[in-house]
Amino acid sequence: MRGNSQLLRGVSLLMCGTWFVKAPVIVLLTSDAALENVVADALVATGGISHLTRNAGDVLKIVCGTGRDLDLAVIDFEHGPHGMTLLKAIDACRKDFPVIVIMHEDQQHVEPLAHANGAVECFSKPVSVKQLADAMKQCHRSQHQLAIA
Repeated sequence: MRGNSQLLRGVSLLMCGTWFVKAPVIVLLTSDAALENVVADALVATGGISHLTRNAGDVLKIVCGTGRDLDLAVIDFEHGPHGMTLLKAIDACRKDFPVIVIMHEDQQHVEPLAHANGAVECFSKPVSVKQLADAMKQCHRSQHQLAIA
């Protein structure tokens, strides 16, 4: 996924013994190449699939429209007030949809507002692959139950 923006891979099923687990499908909003790489590494750790966009409007269209198979959104609050507006809009159209917010260290005052508007987790940059992968796994676990094959 590195170096290849706008990548969307098909939904896949991972077989674990006699259980099938749907791979987590996320949408990522960022223009930060370093964060894009961290997310790519976290997706490798979780077996996830992502759609990358650099436009908040596209995220809203995907999450609230065509992206009903999405499990999670990761939003980089680098987009300033647009990030909070996007978070509120996602919460309005899909109340229980998990969103992870990534922010600069100097934006930590925004964290309580992000949680109040639907964020399930907030991390300051630089976020580690392990932090993000653990949060993605937790969100995916809470969204999906395993089905016997």
